[in-house]
Amino acid sequence: MTTYAVTGSTGPFGRTAIATLLAHGVAPSDVVAVARTPAKAADLAARGVAVREGDYDRPATLGPALAGVDRVLLVSGSEIGNRVAQHSAVVEAAAAAGVARIAYTSVLHADGTHLLAPEHSGTEQVLERSGLPFSILRNALYTDVFVGRYAQAVAQGAVVHAGGDGRIAAATRADLAEAAALALLHDDGPSSVRELAGEAFT
Repeated sequence: MTTYAVTGSTGPFGRTAIATLLAHGVAPSDVVAVARTPAKAADLAARGVAVREGDYDRPATLGPALAGVDRVLLVSGSEIGNRVAQHSAVVEAAAAAGVARIAYTSVLHADGTHLLAPEHSGTEQVLERSGLPFSILRNALYTDVFVGRYAQAVAQGAVVHAGGDGRIAAATRADLAEAAALALLHDDGPSSVRELAGEAFT
């Protein structure tokens, strides 16, 4: 049986990815939830998911976390300025563990010049040098981020922003997490890069 590991498993993205794997028939015992604080994944453990400690900032924890795993979903960290080093530690541990494929949650147009691009582009380069087959998922901004702003706009009676006629392509966190899990399940063969977004809106 194929074993799947999801890092960042206690966050909204990781939890949705794990739920998608289970919904597609993966046995809970074949899913590894990698968590910085395993106690926060107690509900996953109660469902039969294997919970292992894995901290991006403590590389020594990552080898045991990925031991015996076939496929890894590397959910990008949130600490700007530290992400390339953190992600590199996961990639190195995955390679040492003999992982067959790694999927990574990058950002839309990571090869561009926007502010979020450099760390994701740097991680993509780490993957390219690793020799591991990979699936890079360049995710759009989460639509969820805008919900609070919409509520504010309704309260104010106007949408106020500095975007002019600019448009944004976004998608829900849930949709992108489901796409990541499906890539983990079904991607085979050569490495791939996907740009994932909904239709652009103003």
